[in-house]
Amino acid sequence: MVSAMRPLLICALGALAVVLGASAGSGAAQVQGSPTRVLVNTGDRFDVTGTRIACRVVRKATTSTNRLVCFRETKQGSFKAAAGSYAIELAEGGFAVARVGVKQLVFSRSETAPAGAAAGSTGATAVLGGTARLTTRTDKAFVEGTNIVCRPFGSTRVQSLLCVLVGSDGHIHNGTYLVFISDHGLLIAQARNGRAVTVFQRVHGR
Repeated sequence: MVSAMRPLLICALGALAVVLGASAGSGAAQVQGSPTRVLVNTGDRFDVTGTRIACRVVRKATTSTNRLVCFRETKQGSFKAAAGSYAIELAEGGFAVARVGVKQLVFSRSETAPAGAAAGSTGATAVLGGTARLTTRTDKAFVEGTNIVCRPFGSTRVQSLLCVLVGSDGHIHNGTYLVFISDHGLLIAQARNGRAVTVFQRVHGR
């Protein structure tokens, strides 16, 4: 597992560093509407209404697949990661968590992507270098060329962002990791026999 994860971990540190130093403005048009279904590609980004959670699609090289870096912003709409908070990079082969501003990963796992394109990705609107905003729990962002799907999450109101690998059947398979990131912190659970079992949890700034 260690050797298989090494390219992901190296890329994760670089991607998180890029996000931390990214400029706030892109000048690109925003994609909105309800429900929103967006397809995000390299350089695209999106945030979650009512929170300081944002994500950016990165790619190490033209020959590699997209990765998604999600983090808590310094302020809403800044698209700059807050120092001391936790950020996560998701890829087809696994994910890695780091504390922004610290050159050391705190948690990582490998993962096998499910078969087929993510259910619902067909017909999603391409962001094309712009910025999308997810507002309701029915909104979704699909990462181009991967099975990564994200949507706002919360029981009574949107409180966090959930990202997970989904295949063509639309199901979350046993062993799949579910990533929840909010203004408060980061929680990662694993699907085990129909239950979500917490495997990692951190509070931003701690």
